[in-house]
Amino acid sequence: MLRKITSLTGFLSFIITLITSVILYIVPQGRVAYWADWTFLGLSKEQWGDIHITVGTLFVVALLVHIWLNWRPLLVCMKNRAREFSIKTAPVVISLAITLFVTAGTLLGLPPMQQILEFSASIKDSAMETYGNPPYGHAEQSSLRKFCGYLGFEVEEALVALRKAGYSVDAEAKAEIREIARAKGVSPQQVYNDLRAALVSDPFAAMPSSPPEGTGKLRLSELCATYGLPVDEAVAKLERLGIHVGADTILKDAGKKNNMNPQEIYKALRSE
Repeated sequence: MLRKITSLTGFLSFIITLITSVILYIVPQGRVAYWADWTFLGLSKEQWGDIHITVGTLFVVALLVHIWLNWRPLLVCMKNRAREFSIKTAPVVISLAITLFVTAGTLLGLPPMQQILEFSASIKDSAMETYGNPPYGHAEQSSLRKFCGYLGFEVEEALVALRKAGYSVDAEAKAEIREIARAKGVSPQQVYNDLRAALVSDPFAAMPSSPPEGTGKLRLSELCATYGLPVDEAVAKLERLGIHVGADTILKDAGKKNNMNPQEIYKALRSE
């Protein structure tokens, strides 16, 4: 009875852990997921992460019990042809070598581990271009008043603009951006887009004085997506300033080529 329960629990928890592992492999970066109010099958990134931890723990417990119940067969795998216990048997050595190779290869950037990580990063980067990047860390948790203060918007003008766009906002602008978004069934990014469309005539001048989190890791196209900047105009503007950056260039790499840091490239985009 215990063996059957352990085996079935281990199998089912393994399936769920496998599913959550795949989802967390492709889920957008945390700041992007929260900013876009990202969900999959009705669950947020945080909820998928919680399931992964708890069910993954259940899988580990079931695995430990399974090992305990099957300790003798496991020891057989560690015996040589003379039926003596040894860690030098081919199965043990090969299993240990595979495990160490994957572990060390991950740290050293060896294939195929590096390609697996790069593929995940490319999926997350594409999500950033699709959903945008918050103008600052956890912007979705800011009140509308604080949000406007950071971005240089007049609060009263923002209230008028949002109401015209169909949002429900309190007169004191105390509601958080994510609450305003959820009340209308949109993402915080959409709230930001609607505010920009109504209040910003020059998107470059409306960029916040401080660059967003992780600027150096962003491609120019991703930075443009964050602030609604036309990519072609951004490339042309930087070119006029003697800064050579392609749309798909990572700002950290662009900084090295132009003897600048990513923050200086950001400030150049903001300049008049």
